[in-house]
Amino acid sequence: MGQFLGHLAWVCLVSASHANAHSWYSGKTDPVLHLECCGGHDCHPVTSSDVRSAPEGYYVKQPQPYARNDPPTGEWFVPRDRVQSAPDDKYHICENLYPTYRVGKLRMRWTCFFAPRTTASLSN
Repeated sequence: MGQFLGHLAWVCLVSASHANAHSWYSGKTDPVLHLECCGGHDCHPVTSSDVRSAPEGYYVKQPQPYARNDPPTGEWFVPRDRVQSAPDDKYHICENLYPTYRVGKLRMRWTCFFAPRTTASLSN
């Protein structure tokens, strides 16, 4: 439990430092599922080395750890129709913890993904 709280505190600290710099996350929703991106609290930049482009979408390296007490499983797939353009021409992802079917188990999931405007087939 202590490790989880430490990770959660780190996420909150990092999120707070990015909230002012990236307030443009506020009011954004996924273009397909219409999920809220969480307005800067769960959103952050992603380095281009953690993103792979493919014809059908993007593969984004998952955060560490992916789930409490589990090793990371690799990459998240983001279909092209769910990719939005980033106003600063960088990659960004919004992610949050959600409960699983196992009691006391939380997993990370992505809710929104932003890519540079120069990338083809982006939603606004």
